[in-house]
Amino acid sequence: MPKIVGMGYFLPSRRVDNRDLAEDLGLSAAEIQRRTGVRSRHYAEQGIGPSDLACRAAKIALAEAGLTSQDVEFLIFATMTPDVAFPGSGCYLQEKLGCGTVGALDLRAQCCGFLFALEVAEQFVRAGKYRRVLVAAAEVHSSGLDFSPSGAEVTPLFGDGGATVLLDGEGEGLLASAIHTDATRFEQFWCEFPTSRRPPARFLSADLPLGRHYPHLDAASVRHDGAVHIRAAIEEVLSNSGIQKQRVTRFFVQHVFRDAAFAALDALGVLDRATVGGEDEGHVAAASLPIALCRARERDQVNSGDIVCLATAGAGMNRAAALLRL
Repeated sequence: MPKIVGMGYFLPSRRVDNRDLAEDLGLSAAEIQRRTGVRSRHYAEQGIGPSDLACRAAKIALAEAGLTSQDVEFLIFATMTPDVAFPGSGCYLQEKLGCGTVGALDLRAQCCGFLFALEVAEQFVRAGKYRRVLVAAAEVHSSGLDFSPSGAEVTPLFGDGGATVLLDGEGEGLLASAIHTDATRFEQFWCEFPTSRRPPARFLSADLPLGRHYPHLDAASVRHDGAVHIRAAIEEVLSNSGIQKQRVTRFFVQHVFRDAAFAALDALGVLDRATVGGEDEGHVAAASLPIALCRARERDQVNSGDIVCLATAGAGMNRAAALLRL
């Protein structure tokens, strides 16, 4: 089972609080806070892609591990906001880090991307194919949001950022995981355009006023289902591992609606030792969980040897949970 030997995160320097969004969205700063539970978020500058954010985070992770980019044998990049349509952001990160010609794989599991990527990495390591795998997660949401009153429900939820972990097969880190997708419900939380289903062009000028190139979500359904699915994922991973929840040092839970995450934790009776990210970063989709974990280490809320549980649910509709020994 691979063990995390290095981790790092990076947030763009531009911090955007609710007062900065209020006028454009037609809401007060207090109302944005009440609806989202988010006080501020970070936005990348123009021309910056998720691979740039992941590169900054990866250098921190490699330095902590005492390794260089030449020690990376495989790279997995989880994102729902890739630098370009193709090639994948993993290719961009590979070039920026100088990883040579190792394999670089993009993984699309949206909010659950980091946990899906851990599962994939674990399979490669278990099979003996690779020993050291770099798992990156990064998002630049800000360049694709609706900064008008019609975006008031969705836009304040999201932020930009990146995080990476370096996994080493010589250790026991990933104790158990559970991943699921219910694809019958994906239109509850999705972004339709640009689409390859629309020939001859994937996006037409007539589509622009429709706003279908912005993310859309059914707030009531996503909030309700998120609480149910996060709780189910955590219960499943605890059951599969045989580890009692009392042995878990800290639970890290993320959801686009923070109150859904709190509801799941409350139902499990573990609120007193839980972290729900996003209050100061917004929802960074695939990167949210590793960012929260990195920040908890900075604050000495978790330490080497601790067992932690990471869980989330989101677009797909996906849900996932993992138990890690740090």
